[in-house]
Amino acid sequence: MAIPFQSAIFTYTLTNSALTITQADNVRSISIYNSSAVVGTVQGTENLGAVSSTAINIGESESYNLVLPENTFVIDNLVITAPAGCTLVITAIK
Repeated sequence: MAIPFQSAIFTYTLTNSALTITQADNVRSISIYNSSAVVGTVQGTENLGAVSSTAINIGESESYNLVLPENTFVIDNLVITAPAGCTLVITAIK
């Protein structure tokens, strides 16, 4: 017997643009895979004390995964950037 899947899944191929995930999107988990030779980035917008967030590079054939425990907070203010020539494959669970 199959267990029903109760979460909505978002899939998207991001190229030559940026995508911002906010609290209103209700995303609990996200996976970003770079299928190109050009580096993409992911960056938060919050500070830890006096330290500002910086971009994390996602190189060719690399993945970035962010998973929050079920029934907790959602991801807020995460900026994903695919510059010209970069292709980032995104899968998110709401």
